[in-house]
Amino acid sequence: MATQTDIANRIAKCAIDHYDNNIPSNGGKPQIGREWTVYAAIVACRKNSSISINNDDVDDMWVVSCATGSKCTSIHSVVSSLPASNSGNMDDDSICQCYKGMVLKDSHAEALCRRGFVASLWNEIENYLQQYTNNNTSSEEVTNTRHLLEVCNNNTDDLTTFKLKSNITLHMYISDSPCGDATIYEIRRQLSDKGKKSEETELNFTGAKLILSDTNRKNDSIISTLTCSLDTGDNSKQSTITLGREDSQQLGALRLKSSRSNISNRSTSMSCSDKLVRWGVFGLQGTLLSTYYIPEPIILSSVYVSKDPRSIGKGRMPNDSQLSALERALPKRIESALQKKQKSHDNKLVPPVVSVVDVIFESSKSVADYQFDQQNSNERKRKLDHTDTDPRKRAKTDHTSPDSQTLKSIHKSKPACGMSINWHQTHLQEHKSGNKHNDKVATTEITVGATGLKRGKKPKQPRDVLGSASRLCRFNLLQRCLRCTDLSSSQFSSKEDITSAKTYMQYKKKCSKYAGTECFRGPLAGYIRSGKEDDFQILSSIDKDSN
Repeated sequence: MATQTDIANRIAKCAIDHYDNNIPSNGGKPQIGREWTVYAAIVACRKNSSISINNDDVDDMWVVSCATGSKCTSIHSVVSSLPASNSGNMDDDSICQCYKGMVLKDSHAEALCRRGFVASLWNEIENYLQQYTNNNTSSEEVTNTRHLLEVCNNNTDDLTTFKLKSNITLHMYISDSPCGDATIYEIRRQLSDKGKKSEETELNFTGAKLILSDTNRKNDSIISTLTCSLDTGDNSKQSTITLGREDSQQLGALRLKSSRSNISNRSTSMSCSDKLVRWGVFGLQGTLLSTYYIPEPIILSSVYVSKDPRSIGKGRMPNDSQLSALERALPKRIESALQKKQKSHDNKLVPPVVSVVDVIFESSKSVADYQFDQQNSNERKRKLDHTDTDPRKRAKTDHTSPDSQTLKSIHKSKPACGMSINWHQTHLQEHKSGNKHNDKVATTEITVGATGLKRGKKPKQPRDVLGSASRLCRFNLLQRCLRCTDLSSSQFSSKEDITSAKTYMQYKKKCSKYAGTECFRGPLAGYIRSGKEDDFQILSSIDKDSN
């Protein structure tokens, strides 16, 4: 019988093996030994429905979506650099109105991995609707493939809805602790004092920027302000928020991702710790899928993170600092947030199990930081030894502390890889290939974290931007939704005419209440989400599939 530890290590190994064997080395991967990245994957486990994954083995395990990443950007700074429409062409004007939806705001691995998962769900739904429209559905095909969804109802009078198959559980592997609250834990630092190695501990500081409120701004310095959309628990409204630099780390606080703090149009993406909390409360599928096709939240059963070699404690032991931070930042906050939510299916939701695994991703940030500490310690020791034995060197450095002298020649830390890779499974072409596990249908996509666009030549004309937009951006995910809406047009006939929506936000709110606005209290109070400042037009006058 497999233990939870065995399952955790298997899931982590499955995720890393997929990266090694299925993600090509074509410029998107970090240079081994010279760069670092964060890697995240959502792994599906299929089992006999009568057996719990916590108590027994699984029948099948595979990666549904994975991504690398390390950067985020400001939509506004990127959009201002994209080509303007100077020709008076209406198509160019329409494309320019969609720029904000074409830029990936957040290129961290966890965010891209989750977006790839959403794209995979849209693939399944579109594939089903195409076959249903053509009267070509096959229960045998659905059973024998690695589909994630099953139909809840397909009555002609009601919109066809789906849910995650009952014998499938989803798990996320991350090579490093998610940025934000989960990264605040005790770590070891290697020191060298007069040729002797020593060790001290300190609190690992997160680079994510604290969102200040009236209760937490007393001891922290203000670094910038932003105007954006906040969820207050009753509705989403425009508000000015204040960001602070922390004198001491505050636990359980909401944060924005780290970026330059001296610019007014900085990133407004929430930290990955905060996003994982939101996904644990509202589901991974997002508003469009929740509103139209998957009303029941799809949640992660577990989150597994590779061991930081600098952390205090041993792996899965209760005194492990990294594990304690994960538990505080994710399941405890999710459980608290779920208590604020009142819906019929919410009693089925439980926080994910979290664990630290021994499986290591060799290009991870924590490994790079550990090697950096080791290099610094060895360099300090070498210079101190040399200074102590050389009278000429010692005379020159008598007025300066050895530590400050050696800091001038310390090894530089490895830079983050500026490229992000995303991959996700798709079944849209399965019936053509005849391969029931047709993972090869999906291909990798490489994007640039600083621009939020695909790697390639800088677009010169507005239409070029269509080809530069990632398949995971909001604009292209909306196209998936619109195609599915067209296939389900007869089922929408008795509802409000959602085709009258002119913008992305209008479309999300048209058919039903904007999901989640009543539940942003407790740990999610003050959560920033896309609003008017990030809204974009829905294309209608040009070929939407031209990209």
